[in-house]
Amino acid sequence: MRPSVRINDLVANINYFARLLGLEILVPRLKLVPRTWFLMMVPVSYTIFCVHWTVKQTQHHWMDGLKSVVMLGGLINGCCQLITILQRHSDIKQLLNNIIAIYAEYEHRGADYWNALHLDIARMLNVCQIIRIGYLVSFVVMCAMPGIFLLYDGRHVTIMQYEIPGLPIDTNLGYILTYVQHLISTALGGLFFYMGDLMVLLSLMQILPFAHIFQLKAAALNDALHHKEQSRYLATVGVFVDTDVDVLLLDLINWHQLFTDYCQIVEHTFDFMIAAQVLSSAISILVCFCVNLSGFHSVSTIYLLVSAYSMLVYCIVGTQVEYAYDDVYEISCNISWYELSCAQRKLFLLLLKKAQNMPTIVMLGILPLSVRTALQISKLIYSISMMVMKNRN
Repeated sequence: MRPSVRINDLVANINYFARLLGLEILVPRLKLVPRTWFLMMVPVSYTIFCVHWTVKQTQHHWMDGLKSVVMLGGLINGCCQLITILQRHSDIKQLLNNIIAIYAEYEHRGADYWNALHLDIARMLNVCQIIRIGYLVSFVVMCAMPGIFLLYDGRHVTIMQYEIPGLPIDTNLGYILTYVQHLISTALGGLFFYMGDLMVLLSLMQILPFAHIFQLKAAALNDALHHKEQSRYLATVGVFVDTDVDVLLLDLINWHQLFTDYCQIVEHTFDFMIAAQVLSSAISILVCFCVNLSGFHSVSTIYLLVSAYSMLVYCIVGTQVEYAYDDVYEISCNISWYELSCAQRKLFLLLLKKAQNMPTIVMLGILPLSVRTALQISKLIYSISMMVMKNRN
């Protein structure tokens, strides 16, 4: 199967889930259909019911109110993702179409590019599988937990930490209707988060194939420069050595410019979503951690693992992107620039300057998307949790 077919199938799969939610990406203009409005009702209903239940529970004890907002991070993340898709639909569509076009072009440029594209698609599919397994397992566990507790000791445990006004869960009818409403909201929310993560991570992971293609182009330029050096030794004095260095150098510079532009577009398009994903996960981890320090709480424990899992995946991908930037700079430094002419060296100097200052993915203009940031956030969460628990009484 051609690389362009595989990447097109992956994009079509993302668009399929988006279409189910009424947010189809690959259309000229996004239209709000009934499914879209139904999806928007999920965060609205959660906000209304959660605020009502939190106020009611806080009157008993502030820790009970804290338990009712363990999914606050998910609400923040969902709203930010929805706003981004609605506002930047055309940018996202253009970004995905450009990815497909690049694969369609470079799969015909030889076996090296063909194999590189297949390798990078396999890497992306592995990330997608990790995300899919994580969401599937967490959804099954969260939805099955109320039934498990009901069979075990007869307790009425809900998926989300709120009750619908007028439907007390002490009664069978109220509990069933509440469970159904929670189940629908969880299913729609999980599907929406899964689609959003695939879309963002696909765009981020594309930076790795760009760096891989840059490596192949740089290798071709180095081979031409090495051939030029060998030919000069064998040529007669005063004879001009004709090589294709100019073409390869301009091709490398143009690709690096395309690479840089793509990184800037990704940061501009998804900076809000990426920051919301990581920081909202941090908020959820903090709340869930504080709740469990005061005593085991099943729902917050599950959501703690889900939030930590999601934040870690994003930060690992961000670290891989940083490594790709470092590889591009190192490859640029290893090019045999001394074989270039004076005019060619001036062009190459522009490339080298840009390679030193690649547009990295930065959240809120402060925090880079990396494992180091995840570690710093984890330390901050632990410190705040200890302060909260010290003064919980």
